[in-house]
Amino acid sequence: MTRFKSLLAVAVVAAIVAVVPAGAQTMHIVGAGSSAQFLGTMIGISTMVQNNLSAGQCQFHWTKKSVINAHDDRDSLNRILDETNNVGILWEANCSDPTGATGISDVWLDAQYDSTLGVRLFSAQQTGATAGPGATVYLSSSVVGGTTASDNLVFPNSLWADDQPDVVIPSGITSFIGQASPGTYHVNLGLTDIRPEDALFDTIRAYSTLDTVAYKGLGYVGPTKYIGAPIYTAQSGSTSNLTPIGFALSGGTDPISKVAVPAYTTYPIGAAPIIFVYNNGGTFKSSLADLTTGVNELGTKTGGPFSLAHLFDGSTSCDTNNAAFTGGGDGTATPLTLFLREPLSGTENTTEWTLFRTEDNSTDSQERGVINPTRSPYNPLNLACTGNGSRQRRVGNGQVVSAVNSTVHGMGYMFYSFANATSVIGTNPANQPNYQYFTLDGVDPLGLPNGTFGANTAAQQLPYCSGSLCPSSSWTGGISYPNLRNGTYKSWSVYRWLITNGNTDPLGPVALVSSIRDYIDSTVADFVPFEACPVGDTLPICSVNGNNFDGLEVYRSHFTQELKTGTNGPATPTEALTGGNSLGGGTEQGGDQGGLIIGWDHDVVKTADQKTGACAGTTKVSKVSGRNFGYSGTAAGLEGKTVYIGGTGYVVSTCATPTSATLYVNATLGTLTNQSFAAYSAPTSPGVTGKHQ
Repeated sequence: MTRFKSLLAVAVVAAIVAVVPAGAQTMHIVGAGSSAQFLGTMIGISTMVQNNLSAGQCQFHWTKKSVINAHDDRDSLNRILDETNNVGILWEANCSDPTGATGISDVWLDAQYDSTLGVRLFSAQQTGATAGPGATVYLSSSVVGGTTASDNLVFPNSLWADDQPDVVIPSGITSFIGQASPGTYHVNLGLTDIRPEDALFDTIRAYSTLDTVAYKGLGYVGPTKYIGAPIYTAQSGSTSNLTPIGFALSGGTDPISKVAVPAYTTYPIGAAPIIFVYNNGGTFKSSLADLTTGVNELGTKTGGPFSLAHLFDGSTSCDTNNAAFTGGGDGTATPLTLFLREPLSGTENTTEWTLFRTEDNSTDSQERGVINPTRSPYNPLNLACTGNGSRQRRVGNGQVVSAVNSTVHGMGYMFYSFANATSVIGTNPANQPNYQYFTLDGVDPLGLPNGTFGANTAAQQLPYCSGSLCPSSSWTGGISYPNLRNGTYKSWSVYRWLITNGNTDPLGPVALVSSIRDYIDSTVADFVPFEACPVGDTLPICSVNGNNFDGLEVYRSHFTQELKTGTNGPATPTEALTGGNSLGGGTEQGGDQGGLIIGWDHDVVKTADQKTGACAGTTKVSKVSGRNFGYSGTAAGLEGKTVYIGGTGYVVSTCATPTSATLYVNATLGTLTNQSFAAYSAPTSPGVTGKHQ
């Protein structure tokens, strides 16, 4: 089915006809990176293609585990091994042939790895026969054109824009992509859950000398300074592994090949929450519903206790009596199996730096206990916790999803997406009660109304979206992930895509950026778009013409990372849905993994009516705890603005200029104590920098 009708479809098709000879095949996208983004990216490509089909052409797709290989030839002694993992391939061919084998014209591909590897494969400057930017890719010889069936990695089939199942891969696709090393086509899209500066930092940390005190180095040391050792999965029967290997950032010099990295742009796509998921065996307990993090929003060393971090670092008993469960758990001490991602993963590092390794807990890590990364049970990680339970490594989002699905009392974390949630539950929606997510410090990461996609929100069941649309209209007021937007949910990151400057392919990576951001709300709302144009908006993109329909209203404070000064970037236009805006894109640089959330400020306050003086008839609001008033902007800037006390909006009086600890509202509230307070300061550049969560 067609999800949306692009006004540019005719122009795009005309452009393709003009530049591609009849009968030729064109590779538009070779993506590599984030495993969390894989499903959403394939759906996004499918949506873009479906709305730009040539007459008589249909889209076809094929997804498969462990058959795509990425070749990085920078080491003259061939010590950089090819990386093998899952792939999704989509192509156009004649509708008259239901196998998709006739008239193949245009091809798109995404290889599922992880964030830092995606940045490396995109950034690695090849030499010799494959000279050029980006690693090359090829299919394994086990793939037989016309015979090898799909693994149906996009599930259910209705999530594809054409509403059709995968087909068998035709020989025309296998021969076009190639099945011999080193391959022909270079990675031209790097998909990452974290900024490239953070990806480089995390890569260096992974292959640096082991530091078992502060965990500044994780010890996956390899044969050279820039080539580390493989990090293996502990999944039975799997040999999956990923290796930390050096690279350079935009405009830098490749540390291995010594070739300059072409300038590229880092595009912010949208923000998604990390959620913790649990196989409860069909029994939901309210005592196992919320997790205590100890992380505050002040960016100061006044947090703790860090119970969730101490659960995942194995230093406390991994069972259902752990203090990480708010209130102390269920009293049964049932052992848990915790599934941890690899330290090259954007999912792992977002979780690490927003929850486990924070401003007042800066020497902790989920890698704690890995005292010899050269052998088991440390690599692959498969360690008993102190007391009950165990921690096990999984490589890639799919392995975590599968492990939680099949392991009663198994617990892990992942970036939320509808496809990920459905995959945790499995093929039978009747199993929905077996799988739940957790709130963090009482804050729900999803915020969906009860009953949405069959989920009992009182039991924190994962949604099971089996239709062709999972839109933002499923949320109250069409406002998806409300607690990510308002800054109260602590663990999330902005998805980013790296694209070399000058790419003008009308069906290539840049076009996909606009497509996936603009239409995510109306199709499969897996994230909050960084900025999104309304339906019917035409080029230039809405960030230029100020016509944003939806977008982020917070940002993470950026800081200097890998010699790149922390710069939050320019302000986006005010978006129509909630009236907020963010910072990012353009001049944005530096790190932001675990950066303090800026935009919304939250406090606990007390109130007192004013009966005399210039502010008579108003209520004085005094900060008891939390951020200073105006932390995200200025206190004075709150005059005349609406603030929220106990969830109700009140206008700040102009009778006295607000200070960091007091302000007045145009109402009489009486004497109240311990009231929640929230205020929004629309971000303006340069914003707040250098602050960590």
